[in-house]
Amino acid sequence: MSTPTASRSRGRRLRENSIGIGSSTAIGIASTAPAYSLAVSVGLLAAFAGGAAPIVLALSAIPVILVALCFRELNRTEPDCGTNFAWTEKAFGLATGRMVGWTTVMACVLVMGNLAQVAAIYTYTLFGLDGAAESRLAQAGLGTAMIGVMAYLAYRGVRIAARLQIVLVCLELAALLYFAVKAFAAAGSLALPNDTGSGSWAGSFLVAIFLYWGWDSSFSINEESVEPNRTPAIGALLTNATLIVVYLVVAWAAVAYAGLDRLSGVGEDDFFATLSDDLLGTTGGRILIGAVLISALASTQTTILPTARTMLSMARRDAFPGQFARISAKYQTPTVSTWAFAGASALVYVALVLTSDAVLADSVAAISVLVSLYYLATTLAVPLYFKGSLAERRLQRVVVPTLAAACFAVVLVLAAFDVGVGPLVVVAVSLAVGAAVMFSMKPHAPEGDPA
Repeated sequence: MSTPTASRSRGRRLRENSIGIGSSTAIGIASTAPAYSLAVSVGLLAAFAGGAAPIVLALSAIPVILVALCFRELNRTEPDCGTNFAWTEKAFGLATGRMVGWTTVMACVLVMGNLAQVAAIYTYTLFGLDGAAESRLAQAGLGTAMIGVMAYLAYRGVRIAARLQIVLVCLELAALLYFAVKAFAAAGSLALPNDTGSGSWAGSFLVAIFLYWGWDSSFSINEESVEPNRTPAIGALLTNATLIVVYLVVAWAAVAYAGLDRLSGVGEDDFFATLSDDLLGTTGGRILIGAVLISALASTQTTILPTARTMLSMARRDAFPGQFARISAKYQTPTVSTWAFAGASALVYVALVLTSDAVLADSVAAISVLVSLYYLATTLAVPLYFKGSLAERRLQRVVVPTLAAACFAVVLVLAAFDVGVGPLVVVAVSLAVGAAVMFSMKPHAPEGDPA
């Protein structure tokens, strides 16, 4: 097994000391795509949990914070850009580490299709091109082009990405808070309905995991951060604190204004599109459409950044072909990993958009299950990773990981009976393909050639 120091010494390095706490937080928030995630999730939350939706969001943040603390503990010792792959590989061995890395990559491939679809449809809608917004070919064409542009910006360097994300995140959060203020004003009351919807708590939790997922991007840029052992953890915790506030406020405002019947009827469709014109008028509705578009585009870029680094780390540790470890001499960013992930995402997206009537609905639950699986693996890895020094930090290395692992294990068991066959088939196929691909590869020594 390659040690972190030895593996990093091969070839070129990523650009060090490029990301501070502010940029790390911005990238973490952008990766969660708050406006997009809320748009496709609030209707589902209302259907599953009814008036308890804001409470579910608050409670769901607890295991997410526990997982973030597990990432923090592991990152303190080993700030590797492969994050959960690198840590589980050391704790469980190469085979398990490979599957955790593949699970992470597959979750990101699936969400890229969602993001590209939303970005394409909202772009056409924003400019009044309703015919193109309903055309699958037009959606596929523009969505693929957007993946290409965001991949190029990610390839140009993490500093450029961070500066762009700070601007986009500020615009996105401002639009969401504008919606919340208008919704509360129109509702005239903060009271929530007593109805608890269908009572599908496992489904509610999975939706919440989808909403919060993305904060771990702060850790994926650890090698490029100032104080790599410390900065990513602060960025991730600030990301989660921001998200908790924004999600609670927006979900509360939506339920108070629209009521459960209207929100539940939206389901997995975009609730902003349903409510924005009535609440905000034509101009305000376009502002909100712009916010969701910005959210999807920003998250497309910040999904490429961490996934390319996961693939880079896997190649450095002989878990992936060596070509994926190439780093650009000019930009000091992953080359093959960035473009390979973007290409795979585009292919999967085009296949979905041309064959499926519900690209968004087909993958949200599956993504949440995949994310829960790799969160579970990472939490279980902590005690094994530190097995020789558990007494030094028992709370961080035993208690917190045990609580987090218990939460995700329970939800995954319940979800097996609750989410339906479709998402579970997607998960099973993803893992089966991953096993076939991972264990058929014959890794070669990583390369550091310029690109």
